[in-house]
Amino acid sequence: MSAFYYEKESTHSLSGIRFKTEIKEYLFRDAEGMPEASLYSYSYIEKPTHPDKPVMFCYNGGPGASSSWVHMGLLGPKQVTFPDHPEGKRIKYGENGNFILDCCDLVMINPPGTKYTFIKENVESKYYNTVGDAEAVGTFICDWLKKHRREEAPVYLLGESYGTLRNLAVAKILTNKVNFSGIVSIGTSFNVGSPTTMLVEPNVRRLGANAACCWYHFHRDELDQRQFIAEAMNFSYGEYAHALLMGKRLPDKEFESTLEKLHYYTGLEKELLREGNLRFDEITFLTKLIPGQLVSAYDSRMTRPLLEEMTAEQWEEEIASEPFFAFADNAITAALERYTKEDLEEPKEHSTEYDMLQIALKWDYKALKDDTLTLPVELMEGNEKLRFFFVAGYYDLQSTFDFVTYYLGRYNLPMDRITFRIYDSGHASYAGGNAANEICEDIRSFIKADTILRGETE
Repeated sequence: MSAFYYEKESTHSLSGIRFKTEIKEYLFRDAEGMPEASLYSYSYIEKPTHPDKPVMFCYNGGPGASSSWVHMGLLGPKQVTFPDHPEGKRIKYGENGNFILDCCDLVMINPPGTKYTFIKENVESKYYNTVGDAEAVGTFICDWLKKHRREEAPVYLLGESYGTLRNLAVAKILTNKVNFSGIVSIGTSFNVGSPTTMLVEPNVRRLGANAACCWYHFHRDELDQRQFIAEAMNFSYGEYAHALLMGKRLPDKEFESTLEKLHYYTGLEKELLREGNLRFDEITFLTKLIPGQLVSAYDSRMTRPLLEEMTAEQWEEEIASEPFFAFADNAITAALERYTKEDLEEPKEHSTEYDMLQIALKWDYKALKDDTLTLPVELMEGNEKLRFFFVAGYYDLQSTFDFVTYYLGRYNLPMDRITFRIYDSGHASYAGGNAANEICEDIRSFIKADTILRGETE
């Protein structure tokens, strides 16, 4: 049930697409019929409406994040871009040059507890878990399709970061309820909360992303990026993995050879790697790669000064002050506020304050009994037309591209229904340069491939 409803018809000046914008605050009620939580959505629907046109439901992650990043950074009719990123700080705001409404209608979702929504304290545990969150989103999706008479339309989910886990939980709930066709996974995090032990050393699995960062800061003027990363990954799964498995049994000569190559592909000092017996943790890489600098885990091309001596409190503040988000988050927030004011003239006053960190700390991942590493296999086995599009950034150290590389090699997914692309970007893989345009083109191709398979185009 909607608390309020707003709609406006517009024409996108760059594409010429006529569309309707709908805004809803969707209410969830308790046993007595009183509102206990809400979900907030923006819908973009091409005019005239096509009943069988695909619909993509989109969200960010957190958990506890609203959809503002994928909305204003990638998919909305208006968009904020960072054309000089990561070298420059220029920010552009304007019409989305690759608005994908020609291939699918779009619905941006802010789940309960996120921006513009509410949730009562006594029911937070009901929604702040993988299942409760997915049930709320799934209920909204089913109701949206019914109210818009789109029950037969192909349904796609697009999630970023934690949103990739939400994709899986929602997909399970929607099985046999909607015409479920595809999942777009940006910054894939299937291993978060999984009970399964990864059958590979973390350092081995992550070395590709470490090497991309190393290449950018130390080798980009002398070596080809793709070749450098490929060589690093070959070393990682071969000589490096062997050395870690051998441990103290590894001959000194082989240890020194491995140490030299690990230094070359990671950029970390040899003595630091020697002390760690060829291993290093994520914080060490972020804080020791470039002396006096903190490398961004979300876009490893970015750094900022790091104090050499700090108290425990200062250390936590330093790590929490992320170089990439400190730069980009304010721009995304400002763009959404400008868009709301100039284009929508919404009939509701919004509270824009919510604490994503507090939501994340309360989150219960164990509520989902399915293993998120094997659930995609089960979903694809149960739905022969379901396809996945994995989107990754070379410079994402939070949800690394080599996790997807490992995952697709480790688990038995039907590769003829898998698309995997890596972009010159970070965790928000659409932020910077031409990445947003490239990803939109690839999403369009991903959806149109399904349309062709269903025989609806020449």
